[in-house]
This record gives sequence, structure tokens and C-alpha cells, in this order.
Amino acid sequence: MNKALVILSTLAVLLGGCGVKKEEANQTQAGEEQKAPKDLDAKDLPQVTAFQDKATRAYMVSTEEVEPGYYLLESKSKKIRMLFPEEGKYSDLLSSYSKNEENIGFNEFDKEANILMNGQIIYHNGQSFLQETDTMLEIISGKNKYSEEYQNENTDDTEMYMGYKKSTFDNLDRKYNYSYRYFGFVKPNQSVVEGVEYSFIFTCKDDNQSCSLDEKSARDKVTKMISSIRFINR
Repeated sequence: MNKALVILSTLAVLLGGCGVKKEEANQTQAGEEQKAPKDLDAKDLPQVTAFQDKATRAYMVSTEEVEPGYYLLESKSKKIRMLFPEEGKYSDLLSSYSKNEENIGFNEFDKEANILMNGQIIYHNGQSFLQETDTMLEIISGKNKYSEEYQNENTDDTEMYMGYKKSTFDNLDRKYNYSYRYFGFVKPNQSVVEGVEYSFIFTCKDDNQSCSLDEKSARDKVTKMISSIRFINR
């Protein structure tokens, strides 16, 4: 009987040890799966600009595609998240970060369509001008020399305002001498002390190549991105 008890005790220890090792292995695997893209090797990431460019992938939340051609971006301040195009590339010249403001500049070039998009997302926090939407829109209108009404749309979480201008460059001797520009403001429904100012410009990059830039497609792209903005409460 004593001998049997010894054998059973030994088996229990061995099985228990295996269980612990298995649990630890699962925890290690889960930890590896939760690594941020910036901590992974570029060869193990999606072969698109958003991940292959080191500065851009610092903003990427995960390698999981949210919608076809779009991944999830999180600001360095960890205050907002939004959809980001797979071929988007961070622009250091258009970006900055301070206590009350984070500016994320980026561009995307669609080689097949010959369309260049320049985007800018500015997160504001704690400034007095955020308390009145009309005041914020006046500031944005001044920056863009805009005097028309803004298109207003709401989601369950945000209020969105969009202005639009088509510009023609008469002094440029080129076939595609125009651009589409979209700009405006996004604010959370539950807060008056934060918001996102945005600006997107679409142009045809190469005049020697056909360009499929049209206003509706450009507008749809901007709408997709700004309507995806979510303010994070931590």
C-alpha cells in the first residue's frame, strides 16, 4: 500500500509539473501574440508601408486588418484610434507632440491610380477654443480660406464636420493642375475639452501618367477615416 501511495504521489508531482509548464507556455505564447508591431521584426509583419516603415508602425495597434486595406492606428498620446490606410506613411515634417496637442502627418501614394494623398490629424485637449464648436470651425475656416457651410454628420460616439474645396492651379502648366481638399473637426459626444482637427489633400502626382482622381472616391476615403475616429477614455 505504501509503495502504491509513493507511486501515486510521484505521478501527481510529475503531472502537476507538466501542468505548470503548459500553463507557463500558454502565457508566454499569449504574451508573444500581444506584442506591438513596433516590437516585431519587419519580416514578420504585413508587407505594406504602414508596417514596413519603422516610424509608421510605431502607431499601429496590431497586424490584424480591420477593413480591406486598413489597419488600426493609435496616437502616441493614446487618446484616439482610427483606421489607417495600409500604404500610409508617417511624415516627420508634419508631425509634433506636446501636452495639449498631437499632430500626426502622413501621406499615401497609390501608384496604380497615380493619386497622392497628404493627411494631417491634430488631436487637441484642454484648450478653451474646444468648448465652442462654432469657434473651432471658425479657426479651421480661417486656415483654409473657407466661407461655406460644413457638412455635419454624427455617429453614436462623435460629431463630425467636413468642409470641401477644389483648387485649380492656373500657374502650373500641367494636365492635372487641380486638387481636392477636405478639412474639418471631430468631437466626442461626451466631452467638450478634446477634439480632432483634420485635413486631407488629394492630387495627381505624375502628369505623364493617367490619373483616376475623382471627388466622390476621395470624399469616401476621408469619410471612412474620420468616421472611424474614437476617443479613448483611460
